[in-house]
Amino acid sequence: MIEPSTQIQALLAAVSLRPAAAEGMRTIMQRQSEFPSQTQAQLTGIALDPYGREFADQFLDTYWSDDQRHHDIISAGGTDREVIIGSGFHAATYAAVRVLAGYPKPLVLERHQRVGGTFALTARPTFWLNSRNRAGGAGPAGDQGVSLNYLPGAPIQAADLSMIEYQPNTDMAFVIRLALAQFADVVTNATVSSVSAAGTGAKIEIAGKAPILAGRVIDARGVGDPIQDGANGTTVLTFRQFMQRMAGMWPLRGLRRVAVVGGGDSAKCAVESCLGLAPQPFMAAAALDQVDRIDWYAEDLPTTCEQWQTDIRSRYQATGRYLRPDRRGVQRLTVISRRVRPIALPDAALIGGRTYDLVIVCTGNRETPIDGLDLASFDQYTAADGTVVARTHYTLPAFRVGPHAKLPFTATERADGVADITPNAVSMFRTAPKTAALAATLPAPTRS
Repeated sequence: MIEPSTQIQALLAAVSLRPAAAEGMRTIMQRQSEFPSQTQAQLTGIALDPYGREFADQFLDTYWSDDQRHHDIISAGGTDREVIIGSGFHAATYAAVRVLAGYPKPLVLERHQRVGGTFALTARPTFWLNSRNRAGGAGPAGDQGVSLNYLPGAPIQAADLSMIEYQPNTDMAFVIRLALAQFADVVTNATVSSVSAAGTGAKIEIAGKAPILAGRVIDARGVGDPIQDGANGTTVLTFRQFMQRMAGMWPLRGLRRVAVVGGGDSAKCAVESCLGLAPQPFMAAAALDQVDRIDWYAEDLPTTCEQWQTDIRSRYQATGRYLRPDRRGVQRLTVISRRVRPIALPDAALIGGRTYDLVIVCTGNRETPIDGLDLASFDQYTAADGTVVARTHYTLPAFRVGPHAKLPFTATERADGVADITPNAVSMFRTAPKTAALAATLPAPTRS
C-alpha cells in the first residue's frame, strides 16, 4: 500500500472529527489487523457506514470545487504534465497506473461539479453494475486484469464493499473518487473547449478559466452525452435525468403508466427502476409508488418471458418474469418491437396515440465535440504485442482511451465470441485493460 495522498489524509482527519460520520471507521478498526493497511481499513469503514460515506462524498466535492485550489493547481503545474479530460473509470485507471509506474500525478479536468463519471450520476444508489461482484486480481506490471472489480492501486476496491451479487453504482463511484484523490489533481467545472498545438505539446482552452499547457492530453470522456430525442426534462427524460430523479424522495409518485424507449443497458436499468428491481429509492413504498404499466419500446429484445429467459444474460434475467401475467392476471411489462419518437406534452407524453405519465429515452449517446479532438484526427495506437489499446492524434500529443476511442475487436475477442455481442464494443471489461496498458507503457511526455 502506497502512502496516502494529502487529500486522503485530509479526508480521514475530517471524518474523525465528526463523531456521527466516524462511527464506521472506528468500528472497523477492531479488525484492522485483517487489512493490508490502516488506511484501507479506515476507508472501508467509511464506505460501509452511510453517514460516513455521505460526509466523505461531500468533503471530496467541496475539496475539488475550491476555486483558489483550482488556481493554485493550474499555476503550479509544469508545461510537460499529462492532462486527462474526464473523471470516470478510465481516467482513474490511467492516473493510477501512471503514478504506480513512477510518473507524476496527472491533472484531471471534469466539466461537471461531481467527479466519478457515469457511476457518480447520483450520490444515492440508483442502478446496479451489470457485472458480477467478484474480487479482481493484478496482472503483469499492472497492465492486465483491470476491471470494475479491480482498479490498480485504488485505496479500496468495489468488490470489497458488498457481499451482494451486483454492486450499486455508488460503490464504484466511491472507489473511482478515492482513486482520483490518491493519484491525480482534479479540477471540476472545467469544460474544455479546444485543444491545439503549442510547440511539441498542447494548449488546452477551458471555458471561463486560463488556458493550460500540457505535454500530453488523454481524452477519457467515456460514452458521451445522452441523445435527447425530444426530452424536455419533465415528462420526457434522458437516462441521466431519470437517474437523478430516482435519487430524490418519492421519484415514482404519481406515475402509473411509463414508457421506456431503447434496448441497451441504460434502458434495462430504467425498467428495473420502474419495476422495483433497482436499489430502493429514498422513502419509497410499494403501496404508494408502484408503476402499474411499463411499455418498453425496443426493436431487438424478446417479447415473451420464455424468449427472455433463453436470450438475455446476467442479472437482467429477473426482468423477464414481468413479461407474463402475475397471480392477479396483471402483466405490468410489455416489450413492443417498434421504433418510436415520443412527443412531450405539458403534463404527459405521447407515443403513437398512447398517453404516458413519463417517458424515459435511452436511445444512445453522442459525443460533445471539442475543437481539435474529433475522432477523424486520430489513428489506431498499438502496444508492443500488436493490440490496439488507444487512438493517437495525427499531430497532437493526444490519445483517446475507453469507450469513445472506438477500439476494434482483437482476433482473440472475435474467436471467443466477445465481438458477437454488440454492447461489448464499449464494455469496460474490454477497454479498461487497454487503457491500463497504454498508461503502463507510454514514456514520459516531453514538451519544448
